[in-house]
Amino acid sequence: MKLNHFTDFSMRVLMYLNQKKDTPQSSLDDLADTFKISRNHLIKVVQFLSANQLILTKRGKNGGILITEKAREILLGDLIHLLEQDDTPIINCDSKPCIFQPHHCKLKSLFNTAYLTFIESLNQYKLSDIEFKNWSAMF
Repeated sequence: MKLNHFTDFSMRVLMYLNQKKDTPQSSLDDLADTFKISRNHLIKVVQFLSANQLILTKRGKNGGILITEKAREILLGDLIHLLEQDDTPIINCDSKPCIFQPHHCKLKSLFNTAYLTFIESLNQYKLSDIEFKNWSAMF
């Protein structure tokens, strides 16, 4: 399974914000510079994370981006599923008519089972479980 870039960028942002203890706020420019990611990509990520109450955003001089308690507590599998924004992320037999569908093909069912196992496996962890021990050495 391959996660999309949006999920990758979102996870990086949340991991980064989760580890910022001394100065918990960040700006879009700070995030773009830190991750070497386009500011335009990050705007979409930040809007989505904010709309789903995973971060708080404040404009102005004392503004910035902060992680929420909801983001700290969400299980990683549920977070990945939310970020992927697709109920059938691996295979969609309806996107193009599939010649096997009328013949009770089991491929989609097998992939869905594998995906649910993947999500369940990740649901054993939260962001705090993937914190770096030597965070200050990274930046």
